[in-house]
Amino acid sequence: MLTVEERFVIKELHRQGKTVSAIARETGHDRKTVRKVIAGELMVGKQTRETERKYHKIAPYEEYLKQRMAEGVYNTRKLYAELCELGYPGGLTQVIEYLQPFRPAKPSPATVRFETEPGQQAQVDWASFGQMECEGRQRRLYAFVMTLCWSRMMYLEFTLSADTGWFLRCHQHAFEYFGGVPREVLHDNLKSAVLERDSEGRIHWNPRYLDFALQFGFNPLAHRPYRPQTKGKVERGVGYVRTSFWPGLHATDVDDINSQALNWLNRVANCRVHGTTGEIPFHRWPAEGLQPLPTQRFDTSILTYRRSGKDCLLSYEGNRYSVPAHVARQTLLVKETEDRQVLIFDPYGQLVATHRLLSGYSRLSMIPEHYAGLSGAAAKPAPLSSPFVRTSPQVEARDLAVYAALLEENGHD
Repeated sequence: MLTVEERFVIKELHRQGKTVSAIARETGHDRKTVRKVIAGELMVGKQTRETERKYHKIAPYEEYLKQRMAEGVYNTRKLYAELCELGYPGGLTQVIEYLQPFRPAKPSPATVRFETEPGQQAQVDWASFGQMECEGRQRRLYAFVMTLCWSRMMYLEFTLSADTGWFLRCHQHAFEYFGGVPREVLHDNLKSAVLERDSEGRIHWNPRYLDFALQFGFNPLAHRPYRPQTKGKVERGVGYVRTSFWPGLHATDVDDINSQALNWLNRVANCRVHGTTGEIPFHRWPAEGLQPLPTQRFDTSILTYRRSGKDCLLSYEGNRYSVPAHVARQTLLVKETEDRQVLIFDPYGQLVATHRLLSGYSRLSMIPEHYAGLSGAAAKPAPLSSPFVRTSPQVEARDLAVYAALLEENGHD
């Protein structure tokens, strides 16, 4: 049985002059049913009576709502306010549910597919994939996706950060995976690339990103704000990752996810027949004609500033690292390199400490030589078995309470 709303829609479409066949296609009902509704032969069934009981409070106002809808008013809150002025005793929900079947479908804006020449463009996007536990902490998980527009070759990498260092690092990994560099790279207006647009629309680029683009020889492009469809190829690529790679994934850490992602790229994503080109991305890729990679890799270190304490320690990513006493209580530059080294520089740009990046949380990497000249300096520590805290000179991982007792013994506060 048809509901009151379904019968109304059929009659309204007939009033607009549409044929029985057109109404049947639009509503999904059989043409015989449509004819009976138009002729008034189809009576309201049990389901319809139940629906009418559900909307009994709004029934006296149906004609008013139909009149307003005929005038193009479909805003439920506006209509609800008008009904309340007329004495309507029901709630907003009933108004929303009543109007839902009559709402005109939103027209999908027409677009022109823009195809590029081989090797011309790659599109880039970041996507959030929720959170994952990493070394005892909940961290945000991001996916970096780059798609070569002509061949549709895709690169995918998951990270725990979306800052400038990782943005450049993932670009470099993608170019190395593709074996070359496109002539231009299109992305949105994220701060890793675009610092701001002035009142005249001019882009002020992130200087580090421009240095990167200059070394690799590509032209950076940022689409207009609120126009994400401009980079639709990579947007669809992100959607493909969500539906093909991500569901049912089991992984121990980010390295495990990326190992599986690389396998998926090589065995699934870049080996399938692409729905738009009708060809396999791996087969089209040799014809991309990408620019050669530069002879020297770009320094994609993660850069940040940290202030060292009076105990000659600074905090980075939840762990503490020692620095020489002469730079205590100063703001220092910390560089995390791609090979997991932590380099610390003084305000004049001189390297003052090198540590191995610690895993875990609340750990300490201390180099005894950093405390040379302080009274009662610690004796040479015994060799450590953990590979994550070896540095040169030798590094010892200690409980912070041990070091606090040492300072108290030597009269430091």
